[in-house]
Amino acid sequence: MVVLKRGINPKTGRRYRIVKRAKAAAGPARRKRFRKYTGLNPSFASQMRKYNSINAEKKLIPFKNYLIGPDGDWLSHIPSIGFPGNVGSGDAGEVSGVVLQTGYYLTTNNVLLNNTVGDLCTPVGGYDIQQGSENNELDGRYGKITSSQQNIWIQMNPQSIAGTDTSTRLEGVMPHDFRLIQVKAKRSNSIAATTGPDQLAASGAIKDNLWIDTSGKEIGLTNDMGALEPFSFLVNKQKFQVLKDYKFTLCANGVYGAAAAYPAGVKQYPSSKMIKCYYPTPRGKTKWAFRDGISVSNPQPIDFNYVVHTIILARVRGSVAGYESANWSVQCNGTTAVLDL
Repeated sequence: MVVLKRGINPKTGRRYRIVKRAKAAAGPARRKRFRKYTGLNPSFASQMRKYNSINAEKKLIPFKNYLIGPDGDWLSHIPSIGFPGNVGSGDAGEVSGVVLQTGYYLTTNNVLLNNTVGDLCTPVGGYDIQQGSENNELDGRYGKITSSQQNIWIQMNPQSIAGTDTSTRLEGVMPHDFRLIQVKAKRSNSIAATTGPDQLAASGAIKDNLWIDTSGKEIGLTNDMGALEPFSFLVNKQKFQVLKDYKFTLCANGVYGAAAAYPAGVKQYPSSKMIKCYYPTPRGKTKWAFRDGISVSNPQPIDFNYVVHTIILARVRGSVAGYESANWSVQCNGTTAVLDL
């Protein structure tokens, strides 16, 4: 604002001034027109994501079908494996188990575990998909995993026991205590690897550091343990994210002699249990290991840690010395849903 003239009004005696106003600044519309671009409007971006998700083609990746069926589309059930004397009094089979690992191929640590304990760990798939234009193939290299779900059935095998030998009857129809642990290894540990004893392993491996024992040391499925210790040890949360950890009891349906019966004092329990598992999924898109012009068998995600272990352990209730517990089996199937991006 510029003052052009000042003075006193002779009639009123009041001071006055004549001013010239400056030009008005650019209006809101002009400022908005030249403002710096900061990205899409959040509301618009949210609506576009919903639109793209609804209109993206969904692909389904089946887990390996370990259900007993009429042809090659079904695999046999997964039998329980008795630990070879490193757990319990030294007799093989006093504690038995099954380990399910997501992914088509076993990890290096799980191959070593099977070499030590037996065929304990089984890969169940769930993330392998081919590149192509068919219904269950990805057009490009990327997809968004929206869900991953698996059904697991744990079943006691029916027992047909000849004769009335008490030891044989007890081994077949005594209640079995189970522990199911479902874990996913952490990529990085919250505590330095050299903080305490036996903390030198850089990452989680169920064969070496699944649990923390009563002295604070790391212990896994290949270590020597008492028969009850795998059912009481705490999971090593420094190296594993715990998805499930609970216990239950099952009992086989046994037939001996001419009629179905249980030994005196043995309580009946269910003979099977079904568990529905929902596995973690990444927030963003996932890349698969496709190669241009090269056929890759069962490609897996390369930027998402998809490996989850489901460890199922069992023992005969009471003093397990001399009694085998490997008369149960596991069946499973499932599906992973992927949006083709």
